[in-house]
Amino acid sequence: MVHEAEISASRVVRTVIATATVVFLVLALLVRSDPRLWAAAAACGTLWWLWDVLLDHVLRPFGDWIVETLLGGGVGAPRANTRPTLDDTIRLLESHLERGASRKVEINAAIRLEEIYRTVKNDPARARAVLERVRQRYPDAPELVPLPGRDPEDA
Repeated sequence: MVHEAEISASRVVRTVIATATVVFLVLALLVRSDPRLWAAAAACGTLWWLWDVLLDHVLRPFGDWIVETLLGGGVGAPRANTRPTLDDTIRLLESHLERGASRKVEINAAIRLEEIYRTVKNDPARARAVLERVRQRYPDAPELVPLPGRDPEDA
């Protein structure tokens, strides 16, 4: 597979600076008596390094920010969707109940799971089972007292 390099202003600048660095280094090695060639090679090498750092850490992020701010989308790779799905949320809440988290975390996880199973998944049996499991662990928890008209047993 042949990969053709995309020509861009940045690539042209890097190529020119890199070529100048190599040319000055070769000349400095051949002539040896002129320190200005060593200084020119060092200056070009430093400029080459600064260009890469400036481009990668200042210009590209700033350009992405400008484009995203003005147009609502960046020029780089698409951003990952970091919003959890319903299944991710259910797995997280169930893991809180299974691994033995703190009392408050378990009670809150059970309440959220019960609500998801009852309203979104339309599974009242599973909703009852979640609450019952946590009620057995914490029978004195006032948060787990059924509200009138909202008890999963009524569903």
